Amino acid sequence: GLHPTSVNETYERELAIVRERLSAPNNFVAIGEIGLDLYWDKTFLNEQLFVLEKQIEWALEYNFPIVIHSREAFDYIYKVLQPYKETGLTGIFHSFTGTSEEAAKLLDFPGFMIGINGVVTFKKSQLPEVLKDVPLAHIVLETDSPYLTPVPNRGKRNESARLKDTLIKVAEIYRESPEVVAEATSENALKVFGMGK
Repeated sequence: GLHPTSVNETYERELAIVRERLSAPNNFVAIGEIGLDLYWDKTFLNEQLFVLEKQIEWALEYNFPIVIHSREAFDYIYKVLQPYKETGLTGIFHSFTGTSEEAAKLLDFPGFMIGINGVVTFKKSQLPEVLKDVPLAHIVLETDSPYLTPVPNRGKRNESARLKDTLIKVAEIYRESPEVVAEATSENALKVFGMGK
């Protein structure tokens, strides 16, 4: 997929490459990260919106889940996704750091999971409180490697091996054993990517 921070003056050429690769024989399992990023710059907001919608259409055409990147753009993303709520579109709301109200809105999308990464372990993170209202059946664990390394390794390069630190924190929040949370979140990930049992 074409990441929103890569949407600029050449977005049409970049989007054509995505389409070309999708239509060729491939082993893809999802389209993403796609979405909106308004954290640094809003110059290409309209282009980001167009690119997002186009890639959602392709996800439906090819029956792929999407991985949504949303930074300072929740209301826009929610509005774009509303018409697709009952279409069978599936995916992950990647690196979720939103509010309880935003999480509740995302739970209205039946084929989507909420991605939780190292941010949940940060001292000032509101995610532990937010997750109390999110069923474990809607959670997947992520790394966002090489970024967002969980405590106690914050500040170091993130990698898949550090997912256990996120897992331990999420298990604590849900008052479940790490084994139960690992199994549930793994099944959720396999399900969203069409690799379930």
